[in-house]
Amino acid sequence: MNEAATQYRRAVRKHLRCGRAAKQRLEEHLTGLLNAFLEENPTPDRAALEAAFGTPEELAATLMEELTPEERGQWKKQKLAVRVVLVLLLAVVAVYTIGTFIYRSIPNEITVYEFTYPNGDEFYVPDSVLADSSASSADAP
Repeated sequence: MNEAATQYRRAVRKHLRCGRAAKQRLEEHLTGLLNAFLEENPTPDRAALEAAFGTPEELAATLMEELTPEERGQWKKQKLAVRVVLVLLLAVVAVYTIGTFIYRSIPNEITVYEFTYPNGDEFYVPDSVLADSSASSADAP
């Protein structure tokens, strides 16, 4: 397939509004039409293709006339499903962003306790160490 035919085929594919399986079937039909035309006309330009088949929009509309109403509705369902997933994803990102902002705006406070050894030396222990449940009582002085 030459460059003009490939570009024309892409332009027609853009205007096909149907589900994946129906689109694949219509693309195969389109490829057959273009290959038959290319056998008679091996190096057509875009104008020759449009003269033979019409504009890409017209050819896509003609091809879509073969579809059943269920196949046309399937595309709308797929499009709706994609939109719902995108909205849910956007909502999750928004909630995560807002939660992160709120969490970071809360000040982090560390309480430090002062202890004294029997000999009079002082040492400081943050409350996170005191709250650590993994420390055994044997480690305490």
